[in-house]
Amino acid sequence: MDTQLINLEIDIRDQYTVEPIYQKIQNELRKYGQPLNWVVSGVDKGCQKIYVKATFLNSELAGARS
Repeated sequence: MDTQLINLEIDIRDQYTVEPIYQKIQNELRKYGQPLNWVVSGVDKGCQKIYVKATFLNSELAGARS
């Protein structure tokens, strides 16, 4: 099983509750396929960004790009 770690930076301006932030994370992850797992690795309150690390199968990434 060949995997790849993807780091995402997600803008959360004007998002003040968990549900819209979670949905925004899911939408970004969907661009790459179905992750094996993902975690919020950091939050920058000043810039209003969330940093997410996600692990994908390389076969998932290839399918998402086509």
